[in-house]
Amino acid sequence: MALGTSSPSPAAPPPSPQHIYTNTRTLGSPEPEGHAGGGYPTYTNVEVVNDGAESAAFKQLFRTWSEKRSRNQKLGGRDKLIHVKLDVGKLHTQPELAAQLRMVDDGSGKVEVWCMEDLHRQPVDPKRHGQLYAGNCYLVLYTYQRLGRVQYILYLWQGRQATADEIKALNSNAEELDVMYGGALVQEHVTMGSEPPHFLAIFQGQLVIFQERAGHHGKGQSASTTRLFHVQGTDSQNTKTMEVPARASSLNSNDIFLLVTAGVCYLWFGKGCNGDQREMARVVVTVISKKSEETVLEGQEPPHFWEALGGRAPYPSKKRLPEEVPRFQPRLFECSSQMGCLVLAEVVFFSQEDLDKYDIMLLDTWQEIFLWLGEAASEWKEAVAWGQEYLKTHPAGRSPATPIVLVKQGHEPPTFTGWFFTWDPYKWTSHLSDMEVVEGSPAAASTISEITAEVNNFRLSRWPGNGRAGAVALQALKGSQDSSENELMRGPKSGGTRTSSSVSSTSATINGGLRREQLMHQAAEDLPEGVDPARREFYLSDSDFQDIFGKSKEEFYSMAMWRQQQEKKQLGFF
Repeated sequence: MALGTSSPSPAAPPPSPQHIYTNTRTLGSPEPEGHAGGGYPTYTNVEVVNDGAESAAFKQLFRTWSEKRSRNQKLGGRDKLIHVKLDVGKLHTQPELAAQLRMVDDGSGKVEVWCMEDLHRQPVDPKRHGQLYAGNCYLVLYTYQRLGRVQYILYLWQGRQATADEIKALNSNAEELDVMYGGALVQEHVTMGSEPPHFLAIFQGQLVIFQERAGHHGKGQSASTTRLFHVQGTDSQNTKTMEVPARASSLNSNDIFLLVTAGVCYLWFGKGCNGDQREMARVVVTVISKKSEETVLEGQEPPHFWEALGGRAPYPSKKRLPEEVPRFQPRLFECSSQMGCLVLAEVVFFSQEDLDKYDIMLLDTWQEIFLWLGEAASEWKEAVAWGQEYLKTHPAGRSPATPIVLVKQGHEPPTFTGWFFTWDPYKWTSHLSDMEVVEGSPAAASTISEITAEVNNFRLSRWPGNGRAGAVALQALKGSQDSSENELMRGPKSGGTRTSSSVSSTSATINGGLRREQLMHQAAEDLPEGVDPARREFYLSDSDFQDIFGKSKEEFYSMAMWRQQQEKKQLGFF
């Protein structure tokens, strides 16, 4: 895998990274130029990193990163959010909160579960929805409403003991369901033991993972008479119970365990557990066993308890420190494949404008990997493999069980959009071209007038020059108004926002223009009067623009902003 910035590298990936970071607080000044300390070649890049001002790329070289706080600074930000009781209304209206909590809602939507049997999906009885088996794979479809719109998340849960054929069948069945739902499913790949918070929430605290393989229609097969279950969680939205080896070394003083024997069910409370944990454990007991229940406190176990576990043995008993939530900044990459190798180009200071319909983009939020699929992307079937390769080759040694989420253009959940500074949910929805507008109706006249006003405002306000358009710039735009209005009467192109459509319509109909010599490789002060330095390419004639950029103005302005900037730099228009 090769990493780049702004654009993919045209060559194959380098054999190994040649980059040294120097922290000025601990190491002082970097080595003199040309020095090859530590056996590194002389062309190795040396980057100085100031303490407290580390970049996201630098921080992600470490498995964990703790931000320093002043003595009087209160705990805030993402750490504080984890302890806030969920407010569904806020999750719907504040995508940044949904993204940080990794929750689209409180899990109260509709749930459907299928188990992979003989490489086909079989529905699971709703009474057994929360009972998963390590030897199987499951599809969990969650349906919810957000701001009046029905949305879907399809979880692909993979048991640790599942075979390669079952995993392949899981993916193919997910594709079939996605087709049935018109491509509207957000697909999240989940590995047993690494379930995301929302996955736990939809089972309302009754998720139990058994070690054996499920039988017909998801029912458990006969198992050992002695079984041990580890209960973790404090409420119905974060509790998970997993079967562990039935031996004393599996116990932990911080948690609660359920020991099921032939005649009795022991509910073992570790010294470090709290009241909320105990309440949830009592709920889980009814799911696992119908036998009589006996509560056992750590240190007061009866002899039969240890006999069932094969005798006493050491187990973790130290108080568990609260896990610090990772505070890594999200990073966005454009994905491409060159000669069978994944190439990633990082987009810095990213925004929604950087998502192009022809691209596959990887958003790394550390706890999840999102793969955004543009509607015209050609290699979307490779997306999951790309995400897995990214995790596998990450220099920080990332867990391969990190959830991978496939998100299609136009179906972005708030857990994805919340990582962007701003997000327009209507950017990729159809506008006038997909509306049945009756000619001469008030709605049509109002819409056209509104768009025409935006175009006129665009012409009069974009160009500097003492509050008025320069004479030379106006000459370049001469004759464009009539053709622009004719274009608007036919309706804007589908996709994009109203403003971008207006710009495209205007730029696509300019017949005259300035000579390329007046615009290319010129300093801002040397440009003709009234020319906006940031959009100098706009003043080219249509023919010159096509000749220089190899595409029309409409095609150019429909690209992601970072692509526009890149081409302008390469061609001398920046």
